[in-house]
Amino acid sequence: MIKRNGMISSLCFIGFLAAEAPHISVAEALVLLSILFFVPGIFLFVFQSQLRAAPFLESVLIQCYPAAAFFAVLALVTDIGGFALIWWMYTVFMALYAILRLWEKKIHRIEETSVLFGLIYLAGGGFWFFAYAAHLQIMQFGPLIILLTAVHFHYSAFLIPIFNGLLGRITRKNRMLYSWITWVILFSPLLIALGITYSKTLDVIAVGIYMAALYLHAFLVFTTSFRSKTGKFLIRFSSAVLMITISFSMIYSFGVFRQDVTLTINQMIWIHGFVNAFFVILPALIGWRIEDPKPFDADSVKTFSRIYGKRRIGKDFLANIQAENNVQYRGLVDDMGSLRSKDFSPEKLAPFILSFYEQTIDYDVKAKVTWSTWFRPLAMVYERFSRRTGQIHLSTNPDWYRMYSTIKGVHSKKDGRKKVRAWIRTNEKNETIFTALYSVYRSNGEGYMNISLPLPFSSMTGILKPYHHREKLVLTSRRRKSGAGDEGIYLQTRAGTCPLPLSETFLIEAIHDNKLTAVHHMWLFGIKFLTVHYIITYCPSK
Repeated sequence: MIKRNGMISSLCFIGFLAAEAPHISVAEALVLLSILFFVPGIFLFVFQSQLRAAPFLESVLIQCYPAAAFFAVLALVTDIGGFALIWWMYTVFMALYAILRLWEKKIHRIEETSVLFGLIYLAGGGFWFFAYAAHLQIMQFGPLIILLTAVHFHYSAFLIPIFNGLLGRITRKNRMLYSWITWVILFSPLLIALGITYSKTLDVIAVGIYMAALYLHAFLVFTTSFRSKTGKFLIRFSSAVLMITISFSMIYSFGVFRQDVTLTINQMIWIHGFVNAFFVILPALIGWRIEDPKPFDADSVKTFSRIYGKRRIGKDFLANIQAENNVQYRGLVDDMGSLRSKDFSPEKLAPFILSFYEQTIDYDVKAKVTWSTWFRPLAMVYERFSRRTGQIHLSTNPDWYRMYSTIKGVHSKKDGRKKVRAWIRTNEKNETIFTALYSVYRSNGEGYMNISLPLPFSSMTGILKPYHHREKLVLTSRRRKSGAGDEGIYLQTRAGTCPLPLSETFLIEAIHDNKLTAVHHMWLFGIKFLTVHYIITYCPSK
């Protein structure tokens, strides 16, 4: 199907050049180049979803593409604007497909969001192409500006987010920097459009921010490891050229701002249009086709709790929503062997660590909460909120205090996961500290602990990977440098699920025959803000 689309695209482009040879427009040729070659060129990257409705929609979009592209060519050859409406409708359905992917996707990973935003922006290109072909009058814009806007949305607004998303699929380092760059890339087209329409000052600022993001993007491109030498060369060459062409955009915008134009629109068509098409987009597309990066979550089987919190959680929350069942659980995990992987062998742990997780009700827990100095003012505000909510209620009092624990079964039909149990902890004032819903699952040969905490009208899930370190247990949500894994902390709402800039690690070790210690560290944007120390004592007769 894809090869057939390529042949049809080539024939359509040759036909357009032959028909328009006497008075060919470079800008028209550029927009058709994207429609006929670059749009189908990204199908292999975006059409690989495993969502329920996606396979049918993907098949329809691929099969309908040749007809939509053919009508786009007819719109320019015949000067009948109505033909361009077909292409616009096609791009709208591409955008709706992307929105459906965002809606149904369990994890809104930043790189996949970037890829899908490119499809959404393509619908803007379809509209401006229709406006040009149909000779629509839009505000004060002339036909050339409308056409160049169509070119912009068929190139940088459409393809740069997709290429940025593909980079995110393979980059392992500087993930926080990558996230900030991505958000700038995703929203810059809107800021630039507002600047062009309403404010020259905003236009200069938006182009400057966009240029900075692309320069940082280039830094990631040149520091990321690639699988193929040819793919690496083409992608890095594309990024280097883009750094040059975006600087000309800044020069042009600054000239318009000062009312001292140093570059004409016709010059920008060749510098920012022609050069970008053949020396930025084309090599990048070929390079990424060689690399063929797959989504991190392509083979993931992770599931999330379907239980969302109310305004208040508290220790009776599950009873109030009729989610409790009569199954009696003694521990947070039935068998720690279910978490076995190449990094975790339960038999290498101290026996009392295994006993604690499998027979949790036989243990007493004391805790001491320490907030980092920089976070303490926020923690004081947070404590009042958490006390009222009855969830994740961590005190600013630095003293040790006892936690009282109960474990209750949770209906799997309500929760959506298997063998779910709630570990409910209260303090000496009978205030609820945690209501945490525990489950375990396996994905790609590895076991994970899946802990859901209902929050007001949402929930937060920590997916923790276990490691053995000598006789100690390490549970962490921090991602490995060698690969993504399922670990992470995620916020769930009815609109979808997204990763949070939080990470946590537990270190549990046995210090006596009947006593364990545990240390729980948490980081926000990579900066530690919380440490909780636990003393866990074996008391089978309590």
